[in-house]
Amino acid sequence: MKRFVPLGLALTLALSLAGCGGPKVVTVTPEEAATPAPQEETEQQPTAAPAGDFYTLSSNYLTGSGFNTGDAWYSLENHLGYCLVTKTDYAAATRRVLCSVAGCAHDSESCPAWLPGRGNEVRLFTAGDTVYVYHPVATMHYEGSWDDYYAEVVEPKLKERPQGWEDLTNEELVTFCRGRYEECSAPAGLYCIEGDGASRQDIQTSQDLRNVMVGWCDGTALYGYGSSDSAVGNSIGYRISLADGAVTTFSMMPQENIVGAQGDRLLTFHIVTEVPLPDYNTEGWDAYQAVLQNATVEYDWLDPATGARSKVLERPHDNSTYGNADFFGLLDGKLYFEDWTPSENGDSRRDAFCAYDTATGQWQDLLRPIPNESMQLANVTVAALPGSAEQQGRYLWLSGSDNGNGENLGWMLDTQSGKLIQVTQRTGGEDVSGWLAGVVAFTDDGRFLVRTAQQEGEYGPVYVYGLIDAEAFLQGSTEYTPITTGE
Repeated sequence: MKRFVPLGLALTLALSLAGCGGPKVVTVTPEEAATPAPQEETEQQPTAAPAGDFYTLSSNYLTGSGFNTGDAWYSLENHLGYCLVTKTDYAAATRRVLCSVAGCAHDSESCPAWLPGRGNEVRLFTAGDTVYVYHPVATMHYEGSWDDYYAEVVEPKLKERPQGWEDLTNEELVTFCRGRYEECSAPAGLYCIEGDGASRQDIQTSQDLRNVMVGWCDGTALYGYGSSDSAVGNSIGYRISLADGAVTTFSMMPQENIVGAQGDRLLTFHIVTEVPLPDYNTEGWDAYQAVLQNATVEYDWLDPATGARSKVLERPHDNSTYGNADFFGLLDGKLYFEDWTPSENGDSRRDAFCAYDTATGQWQDLLRPIPNESMQLANVTVAALPGSAEQQGRYLWLSGSDNGNGENLGWMLDTQSGKLIQVTQRTGGEDVSGWLAGVVAFTDDGRFLVRTAQQEGEYGPVYVYGLIDAEAFLQGSTEYTPITTGE
């Protein structure tokens, strides 16, 4: 649920830092990824009250690769060794690099929109008139110099020429590797780009917060959490000031995770058991699992400033790692879930998609029964400003597959009318004809921003976008207003 092509993939695999050896490479195992690395002592101050309504940041693994303000969509454009922040203006139907510096070639760090590497782990968002990119410490962090990296990683690959490296010159490959190095060795921080792209300020956070999930903003600060994979470990809430990068903390319950935000409160969940959970590192996995047999998962509203917590609902633990694999996100005050029923052979069957309305305390079936067994509800969380039309949650995307014909399937559920519409439009371009046209944003004037085609660029795919009235799209129209690109 929290779920460009050969060159990008092959280069990424070839440069996987975990396999290059050498003491300067810091890799993260799945177990370690769940456990915060020891942090420097954080200044213990009362957490300021949220300055405004919370909203979710863009991230590849949580909400997709762009951020929607209602009148524009901000996203990254990949190049060899770097990426650029771009702005798609809905009214003008244009997409441009977020830079207004006269004569800028947009190919070096002097460009306000320029980021090193591929930007796969950054969070993109806006606050006020500023466009921000939060870049955490890379998952595979490199602590040595460029000369060390070149000797340990780049030079051997230039000699071996593995798959994906055959058609590029040595100069091009070194350019790619240099960008990757800068991305993987940078400390955590914020790129703060003026809304017109005239300039940028870079702010380093007071702590790196390695393995801390930072995903929400209140307009003046970012919020996130780090949790221990120990059954008795405490979670810690983190707040990062947009003004100066200062990190402060707020209290959370043991093993409590943040999974959404609404208004001035965060949505969290934690496991509830009849007896304390044993630490499986010392008492064994069987003992841990035995206690989970009768566990539940509680969802709460949390005010990070006061620590006040109010219960939203409680669900049975579903025997997944965190007990909430049936949860698909929070949108417009509703928590979305899958409903599963055990079958006689011991398996489970997906029966329905449903939503819990936190305002009324009522459940609503979105689809029961599910009309296609391959159908899955996509993560409903959106990266959009509070008050934008997309935050109202009218349209929900569901995906599936036709294994017989090798095609992707997709549906749009109109939660206002209750209609389920199968999407039939396909992406244009070579080798992607079986892909559905991808809806990436819903505009405040009632249109979809759609990825309509994929073209082959010099170093990877180039995507083509168009705008279309939502109702026309759901009726099968392909009369898109093309997004033109420029400087």
